[in-house]
Amino acid sequence: MAISILLVRGLLEALERYGIKSAQLFAATAFDACRVEDPDGRVTLEEFDHLHEHALDLTGDPDLGLRLGEQASPSTYSLVAYLFVHARTLRDGIEALGRYHRLLADSPALKLVEAGAEATLLYEVAPGSARCRRLRAEVALAGFYRMIRYFARNGRPTMVAFEHPAPARRDEYDRIFEGMARFEQSFSGVVFDRALLSVQSSNCDADLHAALEHQAERRLSRLDRNATYAERVREALTERGAMARTDMGSVARALGLSIRSLRRRLSEEGASYYAILDAALAAQAKQLLADEARSIQETAYYMGFAEPSAFHRAFKRWTGTTPTAFRMAHGVVRGRTEGSV
Repeated sequence: MAISILLVRGLLEALERYGIKSAQLFAATAFDACRVEDPDGRVTLEEFDHLHEHALDLTGDPDLGLRLGEQASPSTYSLVAYLFVHARTLRDGIEALGRYHRLLADSPALKLVEAGAEATLLYEVAPGSARCRRLRAEVALAGFYRMIRYFARNGRPTMVAFEHPAPARRDEYDRIFEGMARFEQSFSGVVFDRALLSVQSSNCDADLHAALEHQAERRLSRLDRNATYAERVREALTERGAMARTDMGSVARALGLSIRSLRRRLSEEGASYYAILDAALAAQAKQLLADEARSIQETAYYMGFAEPSAFHRAFKRWTGTTPTAFRMAHGVVRGRTEGSV
């Protein structure tokens, strides 16, 4: 998954409020500061989480994710945020977020589910370490809560669900979510009265919204033009996840090409489909292995391997190391024995 540099800039702005200069974070992570200057720049999820792991260490604040979500301004999310702010209704705003999510991240993480009198804005938390999964969920759900309250001044969500366990101190959760936070749930998301979807914004500006949409479409088009075929294949594989539909034929069809055309275009870029596939699978496996709550065996099955030993061989071929050695090198600790893999 590739993530807009805008979200990295948002992190840097938040660190300034802690008195931490961006140079400190870049020094700790060996991140090239010049990348922040490119408005169309992207980082991988692994790089994104690496920055946040060190930000958590530098601030010493376990509630950093809540503060990022609460303090973010529309400028943090640029066009996507302004499209929401100037939408006619909450539903229109959510639909705009879904339509233009690629300006912020390649893979959609937002889904609106309607059932009876309730609506739920679901957030799919991407794999990663427990700290980063918690932080990303906090940022997203604090943002969702603010979005709903922006439209529904006289209403509020009925539940804010987190998959992670309740923290030792819940003061900030209670303050930000007004006592609606619930932990160890089967999903991450915000539940609210379905009728709120039709609430109209007092700041709706149809002409401005149309102009913003036009600009957003141009940005999406520029993303597509600038993307190499190797990048497009990598994105298509990431969206499919695990081992599902990773054959070259299905990916070529998703890109509107024949297998022969895709192979030729990748060759012109000096790239190989199967090398990209291995890199995409390796990146996903690393994200899953970084999650302390998931065993190596569970990761193997999630990745589509019938036996952990097959996953062991594949991971070593992809990365040159074993799953166990990778976890040890990244300080991932499990409470139970994981076997020889």
